Amino acid sequence: MDDQKPKKDSMLSRRDLLKAAGLASIGVTAASLNHTHASEAEALETQARRAQQRSMIGVKFEPRDVVRLGIIGVGLRGTEVLREFLAVDKVAVNAVCDVVKEKCTRAAQMIEKAGQKVPGIYAAGERDFERLVTRDDLDLIYIATPWEWHVPQILAALRAGKHVGTEVPAAYTLDDCWKIVDASETARRHCLIMENCCYDDSETTVLNMVRAGLLGDLVHGECAYNHDLREILFENKDEGLWRRRHHTLRDSNLYPTHGLGPMAQYMDINRGDRFDHIV
Repeated sequence: MDDQKPKKDSMLSRRDLLKAAGLASIGVTAASLNHTHASEAEALETQARRAQQRSMIGVKFEPRDVVRLGIIGVGLRGTEVLREFLAVDKVAVNAVCDVVKEKCTRAAQMIEKAGQKVPGIYAAGERDFERLVTRDDLDLIYIATPWEWHVPQILAALRAGKHVGTEVPAAYTLDDCWKIVDASETARRHCLIMENCCYDDSETTVLNMVRAGLLGDLVHGECAYNHDLREILFENKDEGLWRRRHHTLRDSNLYPTHGLGPMAQYMDINRGDRFDHIV
């Protein structure tokens, strides 16, 4: 994605440009791609979006004396990250949501024990997050739910005018990725991928070395994600209750950002450079 605002006379959206780059190796030009694949409705939608939207890259968060947080999903991962949030000064957790009310109660007790006020609890069904995101005392929504819920929860939060941080994968179709981009740019609110492997000590150390020029001009990188998940996938609690289903539906790397995320940061992807194609 460009960090420059597209020219009004351009006939290609950023989405079309990315598609064109991926197909360049087989001789398909950007013009023919636009003509062949963009329906009239999509072209009109792109033009309307282009007229009012611009990239969120480089846009700073508004300064806050206290960051007010709402959490959707306080199971295994959400509770672990809640504990980390409570250790950060000037972070107030004002609301929690989960389909299991007991998990919300446990989270509320943790928040109160940390010296904060009892949070609002949202546990009235699988769409109660839609009530949480409308609160006027929240700046950021953090999402730690089963993967198929990430996109609807991200979109609900952005459309309610909240910044969002979501566990990975944020989405698993290209159309849903673009829905998030469009919603973020329309709302002028960030959607942050909470990719822990981008922010661990080793990765941030290398990133600082790259930015300091200690490794020269990077021209090649390799990355991978190797993790024995059998214990988690075959347990009958927590993530095992939903996560193994995804491994039966898709034969792929289910969240490639573990390996690719740090590498993309080292190579300034979407901040001066971009992927040519992805397989």
